[in-house]
Amino acid sequence: MPALTTMTIELSQDVKDKLDALASGTEQSSTRLASEAVGTFVEEEFALRDAIERGKEDGRAGRVVSHSRAIADMRDAIDAARRNRAK
Repeated sequence: MPALTTMTIELSQDVKDKLDALASGTEQSSTRLASEAVGTFVEEEFALRDAIERGKEDGRAGRVVSHSRAIADMRDAIDAARRNRAK
């Protein structure tokens, strides 16, 4: 397990009450749930930033499709999903 450190944050009373309510239905403390939530947020933000950077690199390298092609591909995928659902 990685080393832990302490951080103090401010929450609205409403968020704190909801966090406490979530914790009461589990065997975890509200502090533990908040820690997990912050950890998840940080990981998702880094993943989003990485995806944005990859997209920008793709654009600079010319790995792009036209808007009309993207729309056509999405419509084809939606139509295929509808056909599969109807089976």
